[in-house]
Amino acid sequence: MVEMRYVSFFFFCTLCITMMVAQPARSNQPLKRLEGMTIECSLLDSEGFWWYGGKGSGLCRYDGYEIESFRSNRQHPNLLRSNDLLCMVEHKGNAEIWFGTKEGAYILSKKDYSIRPVFLKSEQEANELANKRISCMMEAADGSVWMTYRNQLLHFSAKAELIERFATTWEGKNRSVLSFCFDADSALWTRLWNGGAIRWKKSDGRWQMENRLQNDYPTELPALLTAEQQKLFLDSVMRKQAIGSDTTILSWVAQSDGSVYIGTYHALYFYDGKQVKLLHGSLDKVRSMAYSKKSQSLYLLSKACGICQWKDKKLKVLLDSTDFRQLQLQGDTALLLMKGVTGVKMLNLRTMQLTPDTTTANVHAVVTAYTLDGEKFIMPYGEHILTLPKGIEQVELSLSTFDFDHVSQVQFAYRLNDDSEWIELPEGEHVIKFAHLPSGESQLQVRATDAYGRWSAPITALTLVRPVAWYEKIWLWVLLVVTGLIGLICFIRFIRPKEPKKEGLSPQLLSVADQEFLDKAVAAVSTHMIDSDYSVDALASDLCMSRANLHRKMRAITGQTPTDFIRNQRLERAAHFLRTTSHTVNEIANLVGFSYASYFTKCFKEKFGVLPKDFVK
Repeated sequence: MVEMRYVSFFFFCTLCITMMVAQPARSNQPLKRLEGMTIECSLLDSEGFWWYGGKGSGLCRYDGYEIESFRSNRQHPNLLRSNDLLCMVEHKGNAEIWFGTKEGAYILSKKDYSIRPVFLKSEQEANELANKRISCMMEAADGSVWMTYRNQLLHFSAKAELIERFATTWEGKNRSVLSFCFDADSALWTRLWNGGAIRWKKSDGRWQMENRLQNDYPTELPALLTAEQQKLFLDSVMRKQAIGSDTTILSWVAQSDGSVYIGTYHALYFYDGKQVKLLHGSLDKVRSMAYSKKSQSLYLLSKACGICQWKDKKLKVLLDSTDFRQLQLQGDTALLLMKGVTGVKMLNLRTMQLTPDTTTANVHAVVTAYTLDGEKFIMPYGEHILTLPKGIEQVELSLSTFDFDHVSQVQFAYRLNDDSEWIELPEGEHVIKFAHLPSGESQLQVRATDAYGRWSAPITALTLVRPVAWYEKIWLWVLLVVTGLIGLICFIRFIRPKEPKKEGLSPQLLSVADQEFLDKAVAAVSTHMIDSDYSVDALASDLCMSRANLHRKMRAITGQTPTDFIRNQRLERAAHFLRTTSHTVNEIANLVGFSYASYFTKCFKEKFGVLPKDFVK
């Protein structure tokens, strides 16, 4: 049995470790949704958000941490006729995202994140674009938008009004548009399916077909957006080229002409767009690199050699130090991140002198979304004031610097107004949570770090406005206090009856009948002193009178209610026990009919002015 218990414990620990190791990194959680997805179009807008779409995805927005989707689903069944996106473009002047689907074109307003279809009236008074496959879309320099479906080339104004339309034909046959672009002469080129291109030129305020070309116009390769995509591409290139067993990429630098310097565990390579060439084969772990156009040099960081310069096919060691982990060029200096993130230092490439870096991080933190009592909303474009509805208690604000490659390393700090202390969030956390915001206006100040751990300058990211509740208004409390004082004065002067204080009256002031009544009441309470359930009804029954008559007579003789009379008799007996016995306070409380010692202590102090334990001291 003992061995089986140890075996079970071993398997349990193994299972826990496996589950922990299998958990994906926090920063990659949103990107899990992209696995297996066919992305047809994407763009990086002027704010820094990455917009993308593909088959079944609808329109999606990614800020580095969270993905917001705009698509038809159970909650919004009629938002889009089709969730398959084919093209998109940002209209910067209107703060809009225009996008085309397999069934129509739409416009998303970043001011309120509403979506409306692009309406083109047909002969049947319906939307001509409602079921059309919008294959291409582009914004012109004048703010107008071009889009196509089948062989129709449509030109819309910034207000989504049709300006003009053309039919693309080739040798008498309709040809669908594959893509289009403007050249240096502001002419519009439309490339057609099955080959051929048409050039359009604007003359006298109207676009006209200028000529047709048999050959396609030159096209550029799409730019890779993130470092993850670049690494996937380079990994495939290295595997196809079969560069021995040293194909694990540690760092790379892409050039404007499409060439790439690649650093691996043991070597430095160069990819010219077609073939991978070995530059240097005796480098140990090329951790980081950067290329300087000014000096036509590649600076790299190697574990074995330190800081090196590759120029004219020669490797030169600049600084023999292995304490650094990252390198970034800044003018004539190399920016280095020290081992263990102990600080950032600058290496002057002219003097080879290391100095502490005091440069402020060039990052900008923004609020991308907010959550009120569990319901999430997207922050509108250009909005810097958030007015909270009445009754809202829980507020969460989502932040981002749009540094897609280092989201797990970015750290945020915030404070409300200038006189409060900075609160730092853990690395990778991007949500600020407030339980109870102060009333009125509060200025949310935010700062963030870059990949090297440098803090940015603080900015006022948002003005939070929490309306003052009715019970928090000063004039209301002033009115309540004044009203209470007036009521108290009226009660004292006009309403409260002036009764003589009869508590503790001397026997000679009482009649014989009243004295007999009082003696019977004292005797009845004394008899049931230990009974905590002895009540006013029981006392009235023992004195053979009704509860109302007991209350009236007891108040007239002693100035006390029957409840106060019974309590005072118990407290007098307790004082007697404290003077004459050695019982504890708890024991005396039980002897005089108090169920709880705390309540007995409270009543005793109210009557005698001291605690029971200090009564005889």
